[in-house]
This record gives sequence, C-alpha cells and structure tokens, in this order.
Amino acid sequence: MVMAYDIILFDIDGTLCDPGTSIIESARFALAELGVSEADEAALRRFVGPPLEHAFRDYYGFDEIKTNQAVSLFRDKLQKDGIKLYKAYDDIPELLEGLQKAGKITAVVTSKIEHIAKDALTSTGLLKYFDIIGAQQSYEVVEKEIILSRVLNRLNVSDKSKTVMIGDRKHDVEAANVHGIDSIGVLWGYGSAEEFRNEGSTYTVSNADELIQVLIGQ
Repeated sequence: MVMAYDIILFDIDGTLCDPGTSIIESARFALAELGVSEADEAALRRFVGPPLEHAFRDYYGFDEIKTNQAVSLFRDKLQKDGIKLYKAYDDIPELLEGLQKAGKITAVVTSKIEHIAKDALTSTGLLKYFDIIGAQQSYEVVEKEIILSRVLNRLNVSDKSKTVMIGDRKHDVEAANVHGIDSIGVLWGYGSAEEFRNEGSTYTVSNADELIQVLIGQ
C-alpha cells in the first residue's frame, strides 16, 4: 500500500509549469550582459530547476558579486518578457483540483522571487489551488531547504510522514531529505530517473496519473 499524504508541496518550473524558452532566454541575456556568450542551448537548459545562484556559480564560476548581478539581470528579463511563455503541464490543473476537493493542503516551495512565482501561477491559472506560496524575497538569497523550512513552519506540520515534496530536480529531493520528509521526482520536467535515484527520492513518477496514485495512497 502506497502512503497517502495530507500536505503536498510543489516546485514550479518543470513540475507544475513548463517555462518554455523563458528561462533559457533570461539566462542567455544575463550571461551576455556580463560578457559571456553562450550559444549552447543544452547548457542554458541547465538553468531550469536549480536555484539561480547555484547555476551561475557552479556552471560559470562566477564569484558572489557577479552571481548576484547575474541573478538580478535574469529576474528582470524574466519578469519583463518571460512569464507570458509559461504553460501549465497537461493534467496538472485537474490534478490540483482533485487534491483540493479531497481536502489536501497544497503549497508551493520555489527558489523564485515571490512576486515572480505568483505571476507565473496566476498566468497559468494555478494560483487558486494553493494555500501557501513559499518563495524567496527580493532582498535575500537562501537555499531551497530554508524556503521549505519556512513553509513547514507556516503549516505547523506535526506529522512529517504525511508530508511530501514534489519536484523535477535533485534540489527538491535534497531539501526534502534535510527535513526528513518524503519526496517525489517527476519525469516530465528537466531531471532524470538517475538523478532522483542518486539523491534517494521516495518515489519517481512519469505522469499525473501515477502521481495522484501515490498522493492519495492507491
């Protein structure tokens, strides 16, 4: 019997929404403004999923000052031109509506700035399904595990066995592991089964039907 969950936490990019080319173009723009010409789209796709600070630091060797500049440029470009490219993945609205009707508590845990996260969810029609939006503030740079911690505190979670984090990259699983909650890796985003296996995700699912079966305990 698969565990049923009462508190269900979602990443945005690659999990709830397909950002289209918005992240690729925003990353390309930020890099170009800082003197880096990146023509390899596969390299730019690495920006989908991980916190931006990690991506600019780890992939391009930026120091803290240059990383902060890049993140600011990226976010300005995304807010100006990118949100309109977002689309909800197929079956996600129906899945969220079903969870809402079943009385589940749903929240978002994202490394996006809060107002950008809300804009993305509003433009795709998903904002109404969430009780809490956990995101970064414009004045801070924090790890995803910190954002998850804040959401758990706001929800006053007492039984972590009934709580699960859902995402498409290893950073979602890592954050869940830090807090001792289960995780589900989704394969329709930008991660891989190998990535989830290496990080020790509790479950890996290929589509929304498999996801709902895990969430409601079938």
